[in-house]
Amino acid sequence: MDFFEYLDCEKNLILNDEQKSAVDFDKGNALVLSTAGSGKTTVITCRAAKLIYDGKCDSKILTITFSKFAAKDMKKRFEKIFPEKEYIGRIEFSTIHSFMYKIVNEYFRKSKINRSLLQNNFKVIENILKKVYSNNYYNVVNEDEIENVISEISYVKNMMYNINSEYIRDNAIKNLKEIMIAYDKYKSENKCYDFDDMLVYGYNILKKYGNYVDKIKKKFSYIQIDEMQDTSKLQIAIIREISNNNLFMVGDDDQAIYSFRGSYPDFMLNFSEIYPDGSLFYLSKNYRSDAYIVNAAKRLISKNKNRYPKNIIPEKILDEKVNVLKVKNRALQNDYILKSIKKFKNKKIGILYRYNISSVIVANGLNENNIKFTIKDDKNKFFNNFVLRDIVSFIQLAEDNTNVDAFSNIYYKSYTYFSRDMCNFVRKSDTKKSVFDTLRMYPNMKDYMYERITSFENDINMIKKIKMNKLIDHIKYNIEYFDYLERLDGEGRNRLTSTELILDIINDVAKYSVDTDEFIKKISGLKKVLREAKTQEADIMLNSIHGSKGLEYDIVYLVDNTFDEFPRRRKSESLLEYEQYLEEERRMFYVALTRARERAFIFTGGNPSQFVEELISKKWKSV
Repeated sequence: MDFFEYLDCEKNLILNDEQKSAVDFDKGNALVLSTAGSGKTTVITCRAAKLIYDGKCDSKILTITFSKFAAKDMKKRFEKIFPEKEYIGRIEFSTIHSFMYKIVNEYFRKSKINRSLLQNNFKVIENILKKVYSNNYYNVVNEDEIENVISEISYVKNMMYNINSEYIRDNAIKNLKEIMIAYDKYKSENKCYDFDDMLVYGYNILKKYGNYVDKIKKKFSYIQIDEMQDTSKLQIAIIREISNNNLFMVGDDDQAIYSFRGSYPDFMLNFSEIYPDGSLFYLSKNYRSDAYIVNAAKRLISKNKNRYPKNIIPEKILDEKVNVLKVKNRALQNDYILKSIKKFKNKKIGILYRYNISSVIVANGLNENNIKFTIKDDKNKFFNNFVLRDIVSFIQLAEDNTNVDAFSNIYYKSYTYFSRDMCNFVRKSDTKKSVFDTLRMYPNMKDYMYERITSFENDINMIKKIKMNKLIDHIKYNIEYFDYLERLDGEGRNRLTSTELILDIINDVAKYSVDTDEFIKKISGLKKVLREAKTQEADIMLNSIHGSKGLEYDIVYLVDNTFDEFPRRRKSESLLEYEQYLEEERRMFYVALTRARERAFIFTGGNPSQFVEELISKKWKSV
């Protein structure tokens, strides 16, 4: 019997005509354009099995995918469908980094080069930044700056930019070239390399020493690439070096959301030009999602111009419409989610967000209502955010009016406009006195400043007396802390939408607190809750859109879809650059929506995301 009869009779697996055409491909270069939920993993595994079944492959098949999780999952699925001995061991599943690590290690060992892999470069970059910026009389760096530099260095290497390129020279990160040179010097002196160096070294080894390429081509007669849209320029160059002009690539350009890592979907979009004799296949059917979800997602993604036009076809029937809900604030958004999820017992639920920090307010609500959840990735910076530190400082000053450190942090962040000299005067004075009494002793002070000191003291003291659900509004508006945040936004130093989210989270924690003491304890406890949720098994998962890629849920809640947050407004970039950004953000919205099997709930605020407006055909519901 032929392979497809074998699949039907022996494996109880029936492929559609599009899948069969792709699986039937033998030698040469092919691109399979998949859509969300179209069975691309089935195509990759079955195509490998068919090559073995038909006796086409006299060596091994290499399948490269994007993450360790995906490689392990694909291997597990292949061995479950094809456990027979003639299949086991004939196909290798690997990430590109894991594959190149073996090559680089072998080269170092044979060349007697002593180099080890640098596991964590955060501290290294932090020290370099402090040293570089200290030359400009500025040696304070925060986590965001460090992570931005790490990300940019990775991007530069994956895009194969030269150290003297215009991109580095004109980069928004100050002194990027100097930082990169210092970083390379550190690695050289300490005989180490990072994950991106692994690819650079590996590529150079392949280009210089043909015996490594010959060895790979002899071992692997067929190479398959999963998630082609997430592959970087450097990774593509490596793959083309070892492929012997025999590549089977599977991907979805509508799910290309990793440009910040150097992913290069243009390679897919230009496939017919790069491989004029290449074969192009389509996987049109979405087997995952309700037809309402598929149709809404198709309507949304069709707004993108730089893509392959696809006929995305739902396999499931029209059952549940996509729920688009307009909420006045995040507290109401949270309340709706908490009430709604109780209806979906024994369902896999994904609560998704564009930015990791959005997880905190949802996590707090779930925790306060004793609802178990897990969080895939907790990279939010809420607990180190300056807004949280400021609010805590206001509270600490109310609890102890001699707390000079708390005063020093917030003395200029309200209507007071106390000078730095006044702050230094307080710091050098008798610490047993209240900061307000000390301020009144400041020499040569204008009469109106005495009134301002008294007013500030009264407003600070009110923090201890006010109801907790009014606490944040009191600090924002009566003490005029929000005016300070607006000034930061106007100066381009911090986005107001981000700080408003932080304040919403803080307000939500305060809402569940009896007094300021409990509030401080809950903030500390929430940090522990999020840490423990990483290893906890639960039906409810909190996840960023990036982290959700490759996963699926019965029910999806997509939160915080507000304009200037998702997507942000245009800033200094050109119109073309902003359009490219906008298309990737739209792809992210598409990815989030297509994670849902049965139902999707989309939340938007007072200024709705344009993606929400593109998504719906009728007026949304307000809650």
